[in-house]
Amino acid sequence: MSVAPTSLEPQDFTTQELQDAVRAFYRWMEHGNADASPSTSEDFRSYFRGIAEARYVIRKVLRIADEQAKRASLEPLEHQALIQIFGSTQPQRVSDLAERLDIAPAFASRIVKGLDSRGLAVRSPSPHDKRSTFVTLTDEALELLADIDQNVTRHVRHFQAELRPAERAVALGIFAFYIGATRIGDLEALLELAKP
Repeated sequence: MSVAPTSLEPQDFTTQELQDAVRAFYRWMEHGNADASPSTSEDFRSYFRGIAEARYVIRKVLRIADEQAKRASLEPLEHQALIQIFGSTQPQRVSDLAERLDIAPAFASRIVKGLDSRGLAVRSPSPHDKRSTFVTLTDEALELLADIDQNVTRHVRHFQAELRPAERAVALGIFAFYIGATRIGDLEALLELAKP
């Protein structure tokens, strides 16, 4: 017995509906949410279609990354800590790491201590502030990150191949909003910048 798909499943959208969802998302954010009832507004429904699509992509990709981290004997938050430390443009203090991971400094300190005890990170006191500890990664951690990334990339590419172009466009539109494209014109400007 098969179950009919709900209206929020990605495969249920036509290309035009998905493209319209991006525009509706921005219309709703720009002016619709003050003037219309969510229960009767088609823009509101399209707005949530866009959110559903973006959240689907986020959850899927994060799950892939978490699974690959676990296969490498890292907890997902430990993996994220390694990414944040290595990906930083400046030396990371434990407090900086806590901010980037959106966790309490004491919890970040425990994660760093665990990484240090496993030979993946090195803690060193700040020469300027004895209350601060800097964190760097070992070569072993970098090799581990590279291995995990290779596996994540392979699985994400497989997932990407299953997405239709319009699904990618909707997710991109919502992600753009999350990072500051508050109007459809902002999104279109970002897309222009991304053209080869």
